Amino acid sequence: MMVKSRRVSAQSSRGRVEGYPRGRARHVAESKVRQEISKASQSVPDLLEQRHISHRVPKMRAAAVSRKTKETEIEASVDLDGTGAAKIQTGIGFFDHMLEQLARHSLIDMAISARGDLHIDQHHTVEDTGIALGQAIRKALGDRAGITRYADALLPMDETLTRVAIDVSGRPFLVFKTSFPREKIGEFDTELVREFFQAFVMNAGMTVHVETLYGENAHHISESCFKGLARALRLAIEQDPRQKGAIPSTKGTLAG
Repeated sequence: MMVKSRRVSAQSSRGRVEGYPRGRARHVAESKVRQEISKASQSVPDLLEQRHISHRVPKMRAAAVSRKTKETEIEASVDLDGTGAAKIQTGIGFFDHMLEQLARHSLIDMAISARGDLHIDQHHTVEDTGIALGQAIRKALGDRAGITRYADALLPMDETLTRVAIDVSGRPFLVFKTSFPREKIGEFDTELVREFFQAFVMNAGMTVHVETLYGENAHHISESCFKGLARALRLAIEQDPRQKGAIPSTKGTLAG
C-alpha cells in the first residue's frame, strides 16, 4: 500500500504544472482568462472596422479643364488636396510667378498651360487663364460637401498689407479695393491683376473680397493679393471633420 500511495502521489505531482495555482485561486485565474478571451473576441470586429475606416481612400478632389478660342488655348488641372506643386507656362513671366504663389500657398497642385495672342497684349491670356482655373476648381469641388466654406487671410508682404475674405458659396461676386502706384511690373500690366481675380471668381463660383490696406511697391501689392487669396482659399476648401460630409448651408445646397 505504501508503494501504491507513493506511485499515485508521483503521478499527481507529474500532472501538475509547477507554479500553477490550485483550488480557489486556480478557479479565479481560469475565470479571468475566459473573460479576457471573451473581450478579445468582441473587440476584433471593432478593430477591423477601425482599420477599415482609417484606410479608406478619400474621394479625390481633382479636375481638368481645356478652353480653346480664337484668342487663347488654355489647359488647367488641379488637385485640391495636393502639396502646392505647380507647373505653370503662360508665356508671361510675372503672371507665372503669381500663379506659382497661388498654388504653393493654397496647397493646390496646379498645372497650367496657356498659349495666347501675346503679340496683341496679355489681357486675353490672363483673363482666360482665370476662367479655366476657376472652372477647374469649381469642378473639383463638386457639391462642396464637408468644406469649411468661409475663410479669410491677412497677408503682409514687407510694407504691404492685404486682407482677403472668401465664401465658397456658389454665388460669384468680387469686391476688389486695391490700387497700384504704377501701370506696369516689368512687362505685366497691373490692371490685369483685377481682371484675373474677376475671371477666376466668376467661374469658381465664389464670393471674394480683396482689400489692400496699405502698400507702396506694386510687386508687393500684387503678390500680397495672390498669396492672400491662396491662404484664404486653402482654409475655405478644407474638409471640416465636424461637417461629416454635409453641405455647409441651411439650404442644403451650394449650387448658387
